[in-house]
Amino acid sequence: MDHVFQVDVFADPGLPSRAVAQVLETRQEDDSEAEFVLHHNRRRIPLRDDGTLDMETVREWARQDEADLMVIVTEIPRRAGRRVKMVGLHFAEGAAIISLPALGWSNVVKNLRAAMSDSLDALAADKVPGSGDARIEYGEVHEQDSETGRSVYIASPWWRPGRLRLVLGMVRTNEPLAAVTKLSGVLAAAAATGAFGIFYSSIWEMAYALPPWRLSVIAVTVITTMVLWLLAGNRLWERSRQLGSPREAAMYNASTVATLFVAVAALYAVLFAGILLGGLIVIEAGFMSKTIGVEVSLWNYVDIAWLSASMGTVAGALGSNFDSPDDISELTHGRRQAQRFRQRQEDAE
Repeated sequence: MDHVFQVDVFADPGLPSRAVAQVLETRQEDDSEAEFVLHHNRRRIPLRDDGTLDMETVREWARQDEADLMVIVTEIPRRAGRRVKMVGLHFAEGAAIISLPALGWSNVVKNLRAAMSDSLDALAADKVPGSGDARIEYGEVHEQDSETGRSVYIASPWWRPGRLRLVLGMVRTNEPLAAVTKLSGVLAAAAATGAFGIFYSSIWEMAYALPPWRLSVIAVTVITTMVLWLLAGNRLWERSRQLGSPREAAMYNASTVATLFVAVAALYAVLFAGILLGGLIVIEAGFMSKTIGVEVSLWNYVDIAWLSASMGTVAGALGSNFDSPDDISELTHGRRQAQRFRQRQEDAE
């Protein structure tokens, strides 16, 4: 291919933009892809009033840059009926739209690179990927109606649960582990209360008396309670009228709940590790043995940390919240989508 294509890549802030940056780093080492010169633009893709991507605005961005082709990498979930759209190709416009959550939880950069490479090859050759058997390595190609000309989309094959993969991808895009750093107030409150487990012998005795399955039930109950508190206290539950359909609302809410569970479970693990380390340093084994009346092992310290972390989370952290309202506004897809609508209204005004 003699012609060198100038390609604008527009990526939403956060994980989409970072994943694109990593793809571009790996592409620089591959001379076979030299026919495409990619320009990374970190911009939040605007939405129309009906919740679809505002392609007119993005096309105007590409025209200003005099780009031959454009690739949009967005965190917005996209579906065609029951099928989940991973990639949409619009040949007349020279545009590819990649929904990052639809690529799944793991191997994000690898999957994105494959999607971008296949999309650019198809647009440059003006040929549907997988022509002949309508199948490519990571999905199946389907025709779709479009006012601007020939258009197709790539969806998960029938044997792969596309909607489950999409929800997991949405959780990955929410970056729940990064949310732990935004819960420092919750961690401090939980640690202050949980530290009592190190110094009070009655908690040692109770931890020794409780079997592992009871400690597990307590931990799960505490984490669930904290998740419900954060969900209700910040009004993160999406209603169907806000997203257009009960199915969309269920998908967004499932990703929100899973995100909070991962974040709170990670915070609980940090709290557990801190209390365990503190207990090993502070509690003398012989003194504990005299108090609880048995020979002490590492598992006694683990049980104390386990119960203390649960106690600290429910008694100390319940009622606490994220460190900043800005953290909440960036936490879930629903909140970030609301920001897009607000930005659209502000731009219109």
